[in-house]
Amino acid sequence: MFELGGYAKSEHERLEEATGWILRLQNAPANSLLRAQFDDWIAASPANRAAWQDANVTWRLLGAFQQADERPLASEQVVAEAFAPATAPSGSGGQPRRQQQGRAGRATRGRRATIVAAALAAGLAIWIVAPALLLSLRADHLTHAGQNQQINLADGSTVDLGGSSAISTQLTDGQRQVTLLSGQAFFDVRTDKARPFIVDVAGIEVKVTGTAFDVQATSTTTTVALLHGSIEAVVERGTEPAIHLRPGQMLTLDRTAGTISVSEVPAEDIGSWRQGRIFIADASVGEAVELLQRYHQAWITIPDRALAQRRVSGLFDLKDVDAALSGLVEPFGGKVRQLTPLTRVISRW
Repeated sequence: MFELGGYAKSEHERLEEATGWILRLQNAPANSLLRAQFDDWIAASPANRAAWQDANVTWRLLGAFQQADERPLASEQVVAEAFAPATAPSGSGGQPRRQQQGRAGRATRGRRATIVAAALAAGLAIWIVAPALLLSLRADHLTHAGQNQQINLADGSTVDLGGSSAISTQLTDGQRQVTLLSGQAFFDVRTDKARPFIVDVAGIEVKVTGTAFDVQATSTTTTVALLHGSIEAVVERGTEPAIHLRPGQMLTLDRTAGTISVSEVPAEDIGSWRQGRIFIADASVGEAVELLQRYHQAWITIPDRALAQRRVSGLFDLKDVDAALSGLVEPFGGKVRQLTPLTRVISRW
């Protein structure tokens, strides 16, 4: 593989090629022609060799090579051979060492490699497709990653939906009710004292008559922040009395720990994601990554649990999510690794 007409491949393109080689070598570890083609690709450029190393590191972070025993999978063996110095032929007939491997062993590794590659592909498909399909069945309004949308309700209220968010609505003569199914939303509610406006969001029921407030739900935390007006919030566990917020306050429910807290928030930071900035207050790195994921087309994973549990606060720019991710984890020694344009892995390696 070579470059023509002075065209220089980008790092992204080389990483995509390296990822393709991983899959092909995993699925056909005994294919001598494929191995020869891979050797040519590795030898063609130091940049190819670097991309191959980076791709394998990233796949290890994804857990693609985890297995019950410690024998290497096919591509791991290729990693060692590709970067090891050449050795003299050995064994009967002077054949190279790798040609002496038993067919049964190669077949076993090939089957295992195929299962690993298929499982990873299936896992990615389920992670990306299944939640969207389920939400589409329940939601009246739905946004995609990086898409904000303003919705005008029949009562004159408006809802700004953040990226990767969804709501269902029920407006009748007797009530106004909205359920935040996923993500984040900012409500500007038209006053109607005869019909309270109720928002259900992951463990909290918010009741207002006319006000502006922001709600969001991650996999572990629910927050409600009041810009103006008044809010009556009830935690659905039913053991606490209603919590009344005043403007500039934020209610946080940690659904894992079962704790509730109220903190002060600058007014300009409430719903700031509508202007391309997101305010993160004392959240774990994992939660912050989850919030930023709503504004990025790529799949982002952070397998380093210790890093994911570190606490962060700050205002992050949604116009460049990769830079926001780097700014989020670099203070803890973290690095954002790009496997392909649609994959990010965050680690301290």
